[in-house]
Amino acid sequence: MSRPRLSAARLPAPLAADLPDGGVGIVHLGLGAFHRAHQAVLTQEAMRVEPGPWGICAAAQRGGRVRDALAEQDHLFTVTERDAAGERLRVVGSVRESLVAVAEADRLEEALAGPGTRVVTLTVTEAGYRHDAVTGRLRDDDPDVAADLAGGPPLTPVGQLVAGLRRRRERGHPGLTVISCDNLPDNGRLVGGLVREFCDRRGETGLTDWVEEHVRFPSSVVDQVVPATTDRDLARVAEALGLEDRAAVVGEPHRRWVVEDDFAAGRPAWDAVGAELVADIAPHQAAKLRLVNGTHSALAHLGLLAGCGSTAAALDRPEFARYAERLLLTETGPSLRRFGAAPGGREVEALLNRLANPRITHRLDQIARDAPRKLPQRLLDPAVDLLVVGAEPRLICLAVAGFLHQQGFPALPLPLPLRQSRVFRRLMADAVRRIDQDGVTATLSRIGRN
Repeated sequence: MSRPRLSAARLPAPLAADLPDGGVGIVHLGLGAFHRAHQAVLTQEAMRVEPGPWGICAAAQRGGRVRDALAEQDHLFTVTERDAAGERLRVVGSVRESLVAVAEADRLEEALAGPGTRVVTLTVTEAGYRHDAVTGRLRDDDPDVAADLAGGPPLTPVGQLVAGLRRRRERGHPGLTVISCDNLPDNGRLVGGLVREFCDRRGETGLTDWVEEHVRFPSSVVDQVVPATTDRDLARVAEALGLEDRAAVVGEPHRRWVVEDDFAAGRPAWDAVGAELVADIAPHQAAKLRLVNGTHSALAHLGLLAGCGSTAAALDRPEFARYAERLLLTETGPSLRRFGAAPGGREVEALLNRLANPRITHRLDQIARDAPRKLPQRLLDPAVDLLVVGAEPRLICLAVAGFLHQQGFPALPLPLPLRQSRVFRRLMADAVRRIDQDGVTATLSRIGRN
């Protein structure tokens, strides 16, 4: 049975009363599910605690499906949070406008240059910045980067940022804060460096100087599992709400955001609703990459070899659960000691309970994508830190061996200390041999007994 679409007029009064008021003060690049489940929710909560003009103008990069769905629903959408205890549904109204960046370049520039815009956030994925992972510079072999540098309508997020900042400077408007929410080390410094490089390569030294003085690029860490929305998810939302929501998202209840406290022109009261403002992002960043993402990658590359489809399916098997617990307690966790932090048993238990959430399908094949870009920060860097203090990264090597088997032994760039380490080479050879001879399940079972 078809149902009427979600809209402001049809929203039940108790849900409508929860929606915040206020104009647009944030532009977001990357209108994906993660942003809608994470920053949009925290921004709505912050606007309820401390009202202000912090609504969001959200830009999809190319595709118009989500933009069209939101426009047809007065930019309202639902977020369903699921865990073992059940599920809870909320309606989110912090997104006030939406557009498609590549097709509506001038409108995006106007939004970025608007005097009321004080914060720009980004979720464009690790690959969306079109940078070289080793040098941290724009990729010269990327045709969209070349087109942006040549002066055409901007096709990349960095080009879009620069176009908006250029127009902002020309109009004499104040600076703003740019916050990357993508899973990259020192993401704020990366984006700031790419913006300044873009300006320099275009010969716009005046704009480079203006950005240096007026724009802030704090780094941030985000954490929440938000899988792709399925047709079944949409049907459940329609049944619960009595209205059809074609922009619905589903995620776990856990929602974390850590941001360096360096803002140019104000911000929503995010810190009043759970976000953490910190002076040093490094320990939080390392913990997220090594504990959460490192465990994700280890389960993905070993679990796919054993026929598992999701983190929950893998952790439902005792040998995988024991392996993940020991990986956290004896290797990736202790590797954080140089940052002054290492998880205790309760933190490890809480993390594993999150990853084993039976109501969230976090697919292992999705986690395993783009592994050569992900593994250095998630598993190889902690291996280096363990070797420095004389510890053996045996379980990390097993995860890397799983990656090699699972993806057909591709080349994997190793940090110099690992290339030079006889211990690491020995452990890797042993891990590859064990999976070859015994298979993943027997290998993990043996680790659990030992």
